[in-house]
Amino acid sequence: MSRDRDRSRSRSADRDVLEICWKPVKEDPTNFDAWTHLLQCVEQMDETRPAREAYDEFLKKYPYCYGYWRKYAELERRHKHYERCIDVYERGVTAISLSIDVWLSYLAFLKEYSRDKDGKEHKIRHLYERAISAAGLEFRSDKLWEDYINWELKQKNLPMVTALYDRLLKAPTQLYSQHFERFQEFVNSNAPDKILSEEEYDQIYKFVESELKDKNVEIYVVEEVREEAQENGDETPKTNNDLPAEGKTEYRKKYADEALKLFRVEILEKRRKLHLYNEQEVSKRWPFEEGIKRPYFHVKPLERAQLKNWRAYLDFEIGVGIHERVIVLFERCLIACAMYEDMWLRYARYLEGRNDVDIARAVYKRATTVHLPKKPGPHLAFAAFEEKNGKFDEAKSLLTDFDRKNPGYIMIQLRRIGVERRQAAHDARVRSTDDQEVAPDFAQVTATYEKHIRDPRTPTKMASFYALKFARFHAKVRGDKKLAEKIIKDALSRDKDNPQLYLQLIDLAFSATPFSEQAVVDAFDRGLHSQELPDYEKVRLSQRKLEFLEDLGTDIVALQEHFEYHTKLYKSVGGGSSGKRKAAEGKPEVAEKRAREDGVGAVPATVGADFGSPQQPQQQQYYGGQYYQQPPVAGFVAPQQFNQYGSYYYPPPY
Repeated sequence: MSRDRDRSRSRSADRDVLEICWKPVKEDPTNFDAWTHLLQCVEQMDETRPAREAYDEFLKKYPYCYGYWRKYAELERRHKHYERCIDVYERGVTAISLSIDVWLSYLAFLKEYSRDKDGKEHKIRHLYERAISAAGLEFRSDKLWEDYINWELKQKNLPMVTALYDRLLKAPTQLYSQHFERFQEFVNSNAPDKILSEEEYDQIYKFVESELKDKNVEIYVVEEVREEAQENGDETPKTNNDLPAEGKTEYRKKYADEALKLFRVEILEKRRKLHLYNEQEVSKRWPFEEGIKRPYFHVKPLERAQLKNWRAYLDFEIGVGIHERVIVLFERCLIACAMYEDMWLRYARYLEGRNDVDIARAVYKRATTVHLPKKPGPHLAFAAFEEKNGKFDEAKSLLTDFDRKNPGYIMIQLRRIGVERRQAAHDARVRSTDDQEVAPDFAQVTATYEKHIRDPRTPTKMASFYALKFARFHAKVRGDKKLAEKIIKDALSRDKDNPQLYLQLIDLAFSATPFSEQAVVDAFDRGLHSQELPDYEKVRLSQRKLEFLEDLGTDIVALQEHFEYHTKLYKSVGGGSSGKRKAAEGKPEVAEKRAREDGVGAVPATVGADFGSPQQPQQQQYYGGQYYQQPPVAGFVAPQQFNQYGSYYYPPPY
């Protein structure tokens, strides 16, 4: 009874410790140190159920941690769950196919525990071939090749050993020189007919025969072999003449020394050419390999020099153009650089360039579902990839799923709207005929924009941002400038101090057909007469109005009057003791801070310089050049960035 109580208490204590270890992981699944602490805990407990749960969740998130695949498999082996052990190894070599350690561990297990005695050799050879196909071009794959060769030597399958060396001597690996030395020892230790394929042996035989013909030297000589009479034991010879008591003499063929030398020279010379070429290939890659200081996965950032080295190495290998080596290098790179989205995107785009659509899709999927599930960049690229291949629904599903799990990224919402718009245009083209053109159905686009604008949870500045995009859509795509103007005016009724809305009204008036000078002036005056718009923003509007009247105005009196107004307004903002404070308010970083306070700062992305007017560069005035230079008033800094709100909706690359 006391032992049972002790066991019960011990299990209860283990459960408490396990719960404590799980807690930080559940609170923050990206806490790598908490994960490793949890795995240490389950290793000490040595119980399969909690260990499986911990390992499965960890390796789902960090599949490149090859050491934990081995520990997981060893746990199952230790508890004699051999089928589960094989399953873990299979998952491991699928997740990180370049891990030599996982392959070797898997092979060692299969050699020791395989129950299929008849098919064991076939299974092991098949697994070796899988390993070589997956990781044989890895620069540090020498142990795998050597293990395969040594196993075939034990099986006395010498032609297979030669075939393996033929493959190995063409692979640029770290120990390439040692492999050729071992091959020479192998050739010099075995008869040529034992190590060569029939086809190659016949070719070399003809060469050796022709070389020795002029010298009247035979390839074979006869060797006398005397075998001792076997002891009778329980067996007796079939005939009295079978094995006489004194033994018997037999004769067999033996290579002549000169012939054997020629055979081996020819075998090695053929492979020496491969070795010398491989040596050149290794020497080209050696500087890059020396620059790889951390070839394994870790959540800590890589040093900048190592990232630069990986990028240069990829440039080199892509330039060489051997596809198999490029793939292996990308996979190696992604083990060390799994947290860098530019590496994933480069890999996928390389495959796209080769029209390997399915493989590229698999790369995008690994990036978005396993390694970078919270980064919008790969999801945007994956959605664009699916859209390019005509899979609009898949593209929308990717964006919707990411937004559900990681809300707050404006660019995800805009891309989703863009996919809807392009799908509507695509469907209309498909339905159109030579006689009748079908108009796109933009109902879903309109509904999505209105949802974002009217949603009470949407911050005011963000609603204005969507209103600007919605108005531009109606003006430029649907040709409905009246509706676009109404959308902007509705937004202004809620967000009266937003300069971008006033600028959009000006842009709509300026691009209207037929052109109306008075409509443009009225749009300018709407902002200039606003009570809510800050004076430093009015200065910018006033500057643009002045340039507009100079370029396109028809009334010199109106131009002169506005010049006087602009001068007074500018002096009132730029001069005096409050000039520096007011000028600072016009700086982009201050405007950005104001946007964050209004709730826009939660959006980790970037609107381009086209926020107010899509046609103009960032540092250029809307209408013409800077004819009227700002006077040099001390303390006043003219703002250079016009799009203040929502100015970071494209995420940083990493």
